[in-house]
Amino acid sequence: MLLLYMRRTQIYITEEQEQRIAACAVDAGVSKAQVIRRMIDEGLGVDDGAEERRRAIRATAGALPEAEDWKSWLARVRGGGADERLQHLER
Repeated sequence: MLLLYMRRTQIYITEEQEQRIAACAVDAGVSKAQVIRRMIDEGLGVDDGAEERRRAIRATAGALPEAEDWKSWLARVRGGGADERLQHLER
């Protein structure tokens, strides 16, 4: 398990910076704090392993061309929907 110890700090940023950080956070599905930490790491040249993960994804992309796509697989595994699953449990 990886434990990260963080220190809280406060900075002043412009309204435009805040809006751009917020937009990046929404796009990435993460918090504004995470966006800021990533930007700081990138600026400082801290390697978070992201590039290695990207290389691994690129290297394996298309490895199973015959496999069904995610949406089809999920629908098959989940079945018809919540109502159908609940009816199955009631039997």
